[in-house]
Amino acid sequence: MNTMSLVNHAREVVKDRPDEYDEIWLVFDKDSFDRDIFNEAVFFCETHYRQGFRAAYSNEAFEIWYLLHFELIKKSISRFHYPDMLSKRLGFFYKKNHPHMYNVLLSRQPAAIQNAKKLYSQRSPSPARDNPSTTVFLLVEELNKHLRK
Repeated sequence: MNTMSLVNHAREVVKDRPDEYDEIWLVFDKDSFDRDIFNEAVFFCETHYRQGFRAAYSNEAFEIWYLLHFELIKKSISRFHYPDMLSKRLGFFYKKNHPHMYNVLLSRQPAAIQNAKKLYSQRSPSPARDNPSTTVFLLVEELNKHLRK
């Protein structure tokens, strides 16, 4: 789905069962989607925050979140370079949907959150222009509140 299709799908799900959800997290990438459509999805979540909508977006792709586990990346990089960059840092060939990525990166999570927050603090009024950027850290922080210790 494109970003606004995801928003519209989530709205339909919530509309049918509004009392079942406290928060609705939409996770999406900029990829090559139109800037206006991407921004519209982000702004929808921001303006519907009180209704529980949250955006965990990445510009350009989710893998920027993984790269931020290793270093703060400020330079705009095409998502097509992310796999090679990750493979070098991980020490093994990176493949999308690696089943153990959470455990591989867990010890570096605090650095990723800190790096993502630094990028976020420098955001512009247009999330589609903020390459690189991610708000996945917001979702991770929320999930971390619910971890069993």
